[in-house]
Amino acid sequence: MNRYISALAAFSLLASGLLASCSIPRKAALPRPQAVPTAFMADTAATPAVAGLSPHTFFRDKKLQTIIRDVLQHNPDMNIALQHVRIADATLLASRGALLPSLQANAGASGTRYGKYTMEGVGNYDTNLSPNIEDAQVIGTRPTPNYLLGFSSSWEVDIWGKLSNMKHAARMRYLASQEGVSWVKSMLIARTATLYYDLIALDKEAEIIDKNIRLQERALEIVTIQKAGGRATELAVQQFKAQLLNTRSAEYAIKQRILETENELSALAGKYTMKIERSPDLEPGHHFDERMGTGTPVAMLAMRPDVRQAHAELEATKADANAARAAFFPSLTISAYAAYNAFSGNMLFAASSLGYQLFGGLTAPIFQRHQLRAQFAIANAKQQEAFYAYEKATLNAYREVLNDMNMIENTRQMQLLKEEEVASLSLGIDISNDLYTTGYASYLEIVTAQKSKLDAELQLVNIRRDRIHSNIELYRALGGGWQ
Repeated sequence: MNRYISALAAFSLLASGLLASCSIPRKAALPRPQAVPTAFMADTAATPAVAGLSPHTFFRDKKLQTIIRDVLQHNPDMNIALQHVRIADATLLASRGALLPSLQANAGASGTRYGKYTMEGVGNYDTNLSPNIEDAQVIGTRPTPNYLLGFSSSWEVDIWGKLSNMKHAARMRYLASQEGVSWVKSMLIARTATLYYDLIALDKEAEIIDKNIRLQERALEIVTIQKAGGRATELAVQQFKAQLLNTRSAEYAIKQRILETENELSALAGKYTMKIERSPDLEPGHHFDERMGTGTPVAMLAMRPDVRQAHAELEATKADANAARAAFFPSLTISAYAAYNAFSGNMLFAASSLGYQLFGGLTAPIFQRHQLRAQFAIANAKQQEAFYAYEKATLNAYREVLNDMNMIENTRQMQLLKEEEVASLSLGIDISNDLYTTGYASYLEIVTAQKSKLDAELQLVNIRRDRIHSNIELYRALGGGWQ
């Protein structure tokens, strides 16, 4: 035993000497991250963020809440993301097992026919000891049985933290996969709500076009009668008819957009077709509270699943780099076995048939160090890449919140002005009709006034829709939707 320990110590000194003669590379230092602003705007208070609200609290529309539940339950992207979590969980389980000793059960039976003058020492043991082959007692060369039953074990001692860093990297990637599910959920909810209000806006556009078609049909009838009475020309009739045809064409375009939006929403829910019930109301204030708190940028970054995912990936690459550096150091492996071994089945479980071994060995890399350096360089580069990805995610999150905050206020002002414009154009149509009847206005002025009013009404619907979209996007940008 003392000789064994001495040999192991000598080997350890040799490995340490080889290690000392070779330089171990250092990890690359990451850049210093930018300081996060204390507030989104100078005049905004750090109110509690609306991101803490669940989707069924933030969205007041019950029909939308039902659709969101359906999408989250059946959406293919959500199911794919959940499988990523299961894969990451299995990888984490494997990394945990690498830190523990392995244990195998071994059972075997064999029959061997040895040569007459074999050096194996078993088939013809006496021939190996006799100086004169002719005087040797030859054992029969018929197949010799061998039976074995026992256990073997091996354990790599994690001296330098290589295995624990690999485990930490797997754990971080498992957390990143969970954040990925949350991010998919947040995006799906925002997309579902956006499409839902797109449908309501398209319904409103269809109503406006239908109303204008009826008005234009009436105007065409009047100008046709006037032409028959000599009070209007054929040119006036054709102008009113062309306007009507243009509006009818727009009606079919709206129908196509409604169909496409319904199909996209059905696909989000993992269905080929789906009946989508929706509210007729498009006023933003009726669907959620626009006086939402934004909180601080730091709180926003803590809520955003994509930022949290990028941070977890960064931590995983740091652990990868640590593990790659630890691979340069010698590894200590301890192995052992205990087994019953005999050439006769009757003697297999005899006390004298029990054998065992305990072995410890150090392995230091020498000729494969170029490969280890390459792997370490790759791990360092991936760490840098993950840092910049995290920095990009934080900058993008901050930018989205600022854009959406300004968009809400700007679209609110646009809606007020556009409502006044629609009211003025409606009054203008009434006046132009009266003037046309009395001969003080031409038919072109009526056609222009009607077209301007139709365009303004459709623009007003789009502004209201964009205002709702901005509220949805701000909720998502602040980190809401995945709770």
